[in-house]
Amino acid sequence: MYTYCLECEWQATTAASETDAVASESAIKHFVETGHTVESVRLPPPAVILEN
Repeated sequence: MYTYCLECEWQATTAASETDAVASESAIKHFVETGHTVESVRLPPPAVILEN
């Protein structure tokens, strides 16, 4: 999940966080502290490349 603020440069991703829940909690905390609008986009799973 990629979570970002529409008003400043704040962002959180599941690559940086352990789970979607941690990213969501960070987004809620950012909103409460700043009142900024936060949006989330679910990232597709990584592609698996098989070598022959």
